Formats: sequence, structure tokens, C-alpha cells
Amino acid sequence: MSENLSEKLFAQKSNTQETSTIIANSSSKKNHKLGNVIMDGESQDGWYRLLKFMLWAWQGVDLIDCYDVLSHISASKNARSDESILDSVIGFRSGNWSYEWTQKGMSYQKKANEFANLGHENLAKEAYYSASQCYSVASYPNLRGDELSIQAQVLAFNNYKKSFQHNKNAILKEIKVPFQGKQVSCYLHLPHTETILPVVIVSGGLDTLQCELLPLFEKDLAPAGIAMLTVDLPGIGHSSKIKLEQDSSNLHQAIIHHLKKVPWVDHDRIALMGMRFGGNIATRLAFIEPTSVKSVVAVGAAVGSVFNNIENFKKLPPMMLDCIASRMQVKNSDTDIIYQHCVPLSLTKQGLFRRRIQTPLLSIGHKNDIVCNEDDLKMIALASRQGESRIIDKAPIFDSYLNSLSYSAQWLTRHLAE
Repeated sequence: MSENLSEKLFAQKSNTQETSTIIANSSSKKNHKLGNVIMDGESQDGWYRLLKFMLWAWQGVDLIDCYDVLSHISASKNARSDESILDSVIGFRSGNWSYEWTQKGMSYQKKANEFANLGHENLAKEAYYSASQCYSVASYPNLRGDELSIQAQVLAFNNYKKSFQHNKNAILKEIKVPFQGKQVSCYLHLPHTETILPVVIVSGGLDTLQCELLPLFEKDLAPAGIAMLTVDLPGIGHSSKIKLEQDSSNLHQAIIHHLKKVPWVDHDRIALMGMRFGGNIATRLAFIEPTSVKSVVAVGAAVGSVFNNIENFKKLPPMMLDCIASRMQVKNSDTDIIYQHCVPLSLTKQGLFRRRIQTPLLSIGHKNDIVCNEDDLKMIALASRQGESRIIDKAPIFDSYLNSLSYSAQWLTRHLAE
């Protein structure tokens, strides 16, 4: 990767379309506090984007950097597409979301290059990884047609791969999966290559890039001797040209079959873990690929209630509606319009939960979540003869989530060994 790639991609521009205006929407773009959307504090008045402080910290973003960047955005005097929305500064310049986060990423990338030149492998690894996470946040929420986001993604993935070139404790392999006439890149994380390993296919939500999931591997899966294959959901990242459809799991299904050709993993011991909409896909595959999938963990999975009731759907903030529209290649995220496209994504509407399966299912979430409520969590667990649910109902929610992720690794380890 050229050291000047970021400069070439990011010459200052004043004519790029501002992120919150990319998806047409007849409703206000303001985030009103309509309930506990995902985690406490994420939906804040005056911001288009959900501010995922706890998740970013888990990924490895320094919270001091977060507050520093957000303060620059808040204080900017440059023109905004909506003066009441702080993160709507127009153009790639001071105060613009992508600009400020990219500056932070470039500072880490510069440090990484210096460490690499001095032979400080571990420091280079950490700095390249920090750069990748800053660039990843710069691209957030990764809407189709957002030029600055697409450019930030290039830097996020390049720095992520660069960090593994200086990593002595893990190996990264880029797996290209043929799908719909395209090649979709997935990242296979290996603790070693001495033996073939069980593998967990992991995907996040509709606003998550696959380079954001490394802590799950480092803290939980690698110590258990399990490989991790990360996949971007349809419509985002390396899967950006794939349209999200009612057959939501078609890409992941193709990946499962492609793994039979991958030499480092045991294709008889494949598990799935999905967060948010990734949980919809993972759960669906438990039903349609029962002989290929050993077990599934679904975290806050969007499987039923949010798609079964338009009043629940209307509680989603504008950014999330825009993400859904972008992944489905719909040009308008008005709730009535986009809801009709989303109803077929409900696994209850698809009739999957009318039967019980042998594949072990673990559902994790908090009881008042708009996307996946307590009834959804219980329904997922009851669909499996070896099902289990972990329902979080006490604060702090995110700490409980982290504990549940560690439990998930133990749960997957147990079932992959069977």
C-alpha cells in the first residue's frame, strides 16, 4: 500500500454529497430518543449517526480520540446540510465526519509506518490496527454512493491487512468467494496453520465492516483453537455490490459451500455467529443448512418483531433506515416504503419457526431492544431442541454483552467438539 494513498484519495473536496442526504427520506434526519435502540446513549439528539462509544472502545478505538474527533465536528463553523445536525458538514473539510476521522486514521498510519521502518513489529501492528479502526469509523455508516465512505473503507481494509503483516500470533488469509458473477472477499483469521481448525463464520450488523470484529477472535476464539471467517453483509464493504434480498442468507450459504475448498479449516465443523442483521442470516442458515452448520449464536438478531409490526419498525432511527435502504438498493427510506421491502425478511413470516431443529441455537440480547425483544430471544431458543437464551435485563448492558460474547465462545467450542 502506498504511503500516499490516503492523500491521493482524500484531496480536500467541497462538492461531495453529505452522508445524511444520500438516501431520500421524507421524515426528519434527526435522531430522536425513541427508546433503547441498541445500547444506552447511542441515539443522541443533534446527531445523524448513532454514537457507538462502547462498541468502538471494544473494537480498539481510543475513547479520547472519539471525544477529540466529535468535539472538532461539533465546533465546526462550516456549512451543514442541516444546521440542526452536527455531523452533516458538507464537503471533505474541517468538521466533516469522514474528514475528521480520516485525519485521526492518518496519524496512526504515519506512526505505524515509522514503527515498521524501525523494526518495532508489535507497535507497528497496533498502530496499523488503530488506523484501520479510525478509517472504519470514518466510513460509517457505509451508505451506497457515499464517495468519502468508500474511500475510507479502502484505507480501513488496507491498514487492517497491514497490521497482520506484523502480527506474530495470528495469520490472516483473504478468501475470495465466487458469488453472482463476482468475487467477494472474506477474511479468515487463524491462530496457527499446524492443523485444520473448526471455524466460526461471523458477521455484524448492516452498519458493520468485517474489519471491526477482531477482538472476538483475539479474546475468545483464538485461545480456544477456533478460526474466524468474517463476512460483510450484502450491500456493505466487500459485499457492497450484492443486493440484500428476501433470501438474505444466499451469500453466506455460498461461503459455507466454498469453505470445502479451503485447506485450513475443517468443513465438518462450521458454526455461525451473527450480530443484529447478521443474526437473522445465521439463524436462517441453521434451518436451511442443517447438515452443514454445527451451531449458531445470534446476538440481538433481527428475526421477527421489528419486521412484523410497523409501529416497532417506525422506532428505528433514520440512520438505520438509511442503512436498510442502501443494502436493498432502495432510493428512499421513508418508513412506509422501506417497511414493505422488509416484511419478507421476517423469519416468522417465512414460517421457519413453525418447526424445531436439531442445530443448537444460542440467542443473546436485552429484553427491551427494539430490534430483538425478549419474545424474539425466546423464540429463537425454542426453535432448537438444544436451544438456549441469555436475556440481559440489568445495567450496564454492554458489560453484560461482553460477558455473553465470552460465554458464546465457550458454547461454540463445546458444540464444535461434538
